[in-house]
Amino acid sequence: MSKDLFSIIFIYVIISISGLLSWLFVPVDGEILRFFIADLVMTVVCFTFSLIKKNTSVYDAYWSVIPFLFIVAWSVLHAESINVYHAIVFGIVSLWSWRLSHNWARSWDGFAHEDWRYIDMAKQTGKMYPLVNFLALHLFPTLIVFAGMLPLFFTLRQSLNSPILFALGCLIALAGIGFEFFADNELFRFRQRENKKQGEILAAGLWGMCRYPNYLGEILFWLGLAVVGQAYLAPLYTIIGSIAMFILIRFASIPMKEKRMMERRDNYSDYQQQTGLLIPKFWK
Repeated sequence: MSKDLFSIIFIYVIISISGLLSWLFVPVDGEILRFFIADLVMTVVCFTFSLIKKNTSVYDAYWSVIPFLFIVAWSVLHAESINVYHAIVFGIVSLWSWRLSHNWARSWDGFAHEDWRYIDMAKQTGKMYPLVNFLALHLFPTLIVFAGMLPLFFTLRQSLNSPILFALGCLIALAGIGFEFFADNELFRFRQRENKKQGEILAAGLWGMCRYPNYLGEILFWLGLAVVGQAYLAPLYTIIGSIAMFILIRFASIPMKEKRMMERRDNYSDYQQQTGLLIPKFWK
């Protein structure tokens, strides 16, 4: 294990401990609020480490790690009431979390690397970057992921109303994990290939049918959780997380990536015409 990877694991252990301590000792009522406060505390601790390391990419693993910590906490807190339906959806979230975390770990180049989006934002915002860093790159994603997990709080509070809707939500989430699994593996192999050519574009497999199959998988996963929540008659506002996730990906992440690819790939416009943006083109 590399020194940097050991360091990031240590950092996330500290982050997890800070969340546990805040959940135990912050005097607030209500489980959702207690989890929310713990999430905020962990985000602040993560932000502090990103300042110490002078690298915002310290936060990158937070997206996939924290939902699994929620699952572990719920499993402990509600051990007596967890049934097979809870086990299924918790297993799906755990599968998503570990798969995405593994993909991040194998692609991470250590603290010498920082996501190009963070570097660009630092250049654009100048002295305001520390504030932008916390609000836009740490707090905002935390709020969206927390909102995406909201439906699962109600699976622990209410009885299952629609097994059919539950099964549909699980299938949607699993389809999303499948898209991400194959897309990320194809992209990883492409980046690790020998005889690389400058400006070459991955246009095979899922990437030959749409330009962002990994983002499509992420959208489907969170949509699946929202549908699972509705199977338990969760309040309608709990779908806001999946909606926010779609808006973030479709109108922020993708446009930034499209602009960068147009600047760095001479034949990217041809690739755009041959593929869908998020919906795969099964024809040419």
